[in-house]
Amino acid sequence: MKFGMEDSSFEESAPRERRKPPRSKKKDTRGNPEGDSVLQKDTVKLKAPPNSDNDSSFEVTSPRKRKKNKNERDNLVYIEQKHMAKKSKSMYSDTDLSSLDVTDTPDTLSQISAIAPVSDASMMTTFSRMRNPKGRHDVTWERAVQKARGQPDGAERSFSRKKSSKVSMRSQIEVIREVAEGGESDKSTENVPPTGNTDESPEPKLERRKSIKVKIQRAASNAAGKLKTLKTKKHLNESRTGLGANKRRLDESQLEEKSDSKKTKLKELPFKERKKVRKMLKNNFDMIQRSKKIWEDLRKHDLPDKSRFEMCQELMQMVKGNMKEFAFAHDTARVLQCLIQYGSMDQREEVYQEVKDQICLMAKSRYAKFLVKKFLIYGSKNHKNNVIKSFHGNVRKLVRHKEAADVIELAYSDYANAVQRLSLLEEFYGPSFTLFKTPDVKSLDQLLEMQPDKKDMILSNMKEALLPLIDKTILSHSMVHRLFHEFFAHASEKQRSDMIEAIRESVVQIIHTRDGARATMYCLWYGTAKDRKIIIKSLKGNVVKVCMDEYGHLALLALFDVVDDTKIVQKVVLEEILKSLHDVAQNQYGRKVMLYLMYPRDPHHFHPDIVRVLQEGDRNPNSKKDKSVRHQELLEFVSPSFLQFIVDHTRELVMENASLVLIMAIISHAKGDPTAAMEAVARIAAEPFVAGSLENQHIVEHSAGHMTLKRLIQNDRDRIQQGYSVLFSQVLLKTLKEGSLKSWAACNRGCFTLLFLLEVDHPDITDSVISQLSGIRKSLKKMIFKGAQILLQKLDSLSGEYKL
Repeated sequence: MKFGMEDSSFEESAPRERRKPPRSKKKDTRGNPEGDSVLQKDTVKLKAPPNSDNDSSFEVTSPRKRKKNKNERDNLVYIEQKHMAKKSKSMYSDTDLSSLDVTDTPDTLSQISAIAPVSDASMMTTFSRMRNPKGRHDVTWERAVQKARGQPDGAERSFSRKKSSKVSMRSQIEVIREVAEGGESDKSTENVPPTGNTDESPEPKLERRKSIKVKIQRAASNAAGKLKTLKTKKHLNESRTGLGANKRRLDESQLEEKSDSKKTKLKELPFKERKKVRKMLKNNFDMIQRSKKIWEDLRKHDLPDKSRFEMCQELMQMVKGNMKEFAFAHDTARVLQCLIQYGSMDQREEVYQEVKDQICLMAKSRYAKFLVKKFLIYGSKNHKNNVIKSFHGNVRKLVRHKEAADVIELAYSDYANAVQRLSLLEEFYGPSFTLFKTPDVKSLDQLLEMQPDKKDMILSNMKEALLPLIDKTILSHSMVHRLFHEFFAHASEKQRSDMIEAIRESVVQIIHTRDGARATMYCLWYGTAKDRKIIIKSLKGNVVKVCMDEYGHLALLALFDVVDDTKIVQKVVLEEILKSLHDVAQNQYGRKVMLYLMYPRDPHHFHPDIVRVLQEGDRNPNSKKDKSVRHQELLEFVSPSFLQFIVDHTRELVMENASLVLIMAIISHAKGDPTAAMEAVARIAAEPFVAGSLENQHIVEHSAGHMTLKRLIQNDRDRIQQGYSVLFSQVLLKTLKEGSLKSWAACNRGCFTLLFLLEVDHPDITDSVISQLSGIRKSLKKMIFKGAQILLQKLDSLSGEYKL
């Protein structure tokens, strides 16, 4: 048992007055290191002397003897004190007890305190017995003596004195404790009346000798306490208020009032003024203010070149040596950016030489990254190459950083050549490609042709690097899209399915670039029905934007080709397109989507390269429905809306060259009756015609309108061959007023329109046109434009069959 634990047990057991007597008087055979202990001498009958200081303070008898009178208890105390005095006399010869006889006992507290302390082993033995007093003698007196002896010199005190709340027979124990702790008893203790015989005068008190180490420790602690008091009372307020040693001293109340007034004044300042005060405390404040004023004038567009050159020189001299510090502040970073933009090549070189070691660190900064962008935009070719080269080895870390990803994207998409782009992408292929760059290689395809054995390693590294990028905002960068496209193009079926499952909810973020759209097409081609459904739902709310995107609309074309669940396509994609059909029809890529729904992969509308890319999806293993069936189901859903769109926006459509193809495709391929759409166009053609009118130009004379009529009339030949009963030429002739065809012959384009009607080779149409053009040959002979001459020749050829 440790000493600290002994002390606590001592404190807990000390207040008890009595212990239960042992049930058996079996003698303990364990000895004490110092000699015989009182605990072992249970046969000795102790008796206190009549003049003892402790006549009634200790109860050392067993519970069975409690009813005996007070004299017997005093005798026991006397005998025990005598025994302890003899033992201490023999063991500690250096203790000053010359005034005591061998047979005498210590009558005073001073004499008790002079008893030399026992060893730790004795205390451990005594205390260990005290912790389990059951079956033992009452050891209250021995505990008091041990307490009075104190600890060995240099030992720490691990226990504290506990005050007793009861005034009882144990009052002398408190006195002994105070003596053991080195203090003097208070007045209340000194005034305790002595017990026993009071006629005899007490012996002089003996003081316990203290070691030098304890005295030094106490002196040091007292000095430290005084020093701490001086600091807190006299100097603490002066240090807080900023008063020096040479300034006059103020009272504590005055210092507190002064500090409170300063704080109040600072708090009362407006926000801008407080901000200005904080800035003034910074280093180079005057330089920063002057450089900002120069920057305000330097960035003006109408500043003369000479003044701009002088300001750049002054600014260069001012910021020289402090550019690393200025680059990371929000205000001074703009000064350096302006210096790079308007400065000379030498000045740009000087700025670059000073900050070139921190390019990667600047790319991660919220403000310094714009300085790196300025080097890419306005720097020399050497600057651009060195900036891109400084990214090597850190591309994967920088791409995952929110600020640095913008710099990497700018360098990759706008200023890096093919070799530099591959060098940036190679770090995603594996550690070996990060350390050893492959020269004369521009793409992953060429790299795999040269090193086909590294394909699995490259793809596994790419998968490990791409998966953490899916949930980040950097997924919208073209560099990441390129990596996804290359991965899907060369991955195995298992690798594709795993990546598709991870990215299927985020394809809307990559669909706006060429590589991102191709990656989305791979997800649609090789994804399961569940994957396709999730991809379609992820496009909800963004279908119109995707439809009008340069590359995003290609993903919709692939979606129309492979998705068997046409119901979800109609509900999510087509309904959203039909709600914004006017905006989609006005966009060149939106019209591509509409044309693909009516006539997919038509070489008249789609480039062969696009058709070749879409044909790659025909080999996908997950599409079960026939392609023509899917096409018919989608076309039947959109046809009524497309035809109604022509009726609602006829004039706008027929007067635009871009909408001509769309009108032709809707009338030619839409499911349903196109008569309403044809009549809407014919009503515009039936309007009164005045040749040469520049305001409200007629459809016949308008360049786009004339072409619309021509294509619609020529399209009747194909409709006749396909067996359609409704022809635009018939609808047009029924809608026109009598004499309208003769007025068309007054202009060149009108003559060609009449010629196209005659070339339809439909008997009803030809008879109607010739009948309305009777008597027009003389007028045509007087006209000199080409259309009139060709029309006259056509009428002459038909004169044998019809009377003109």
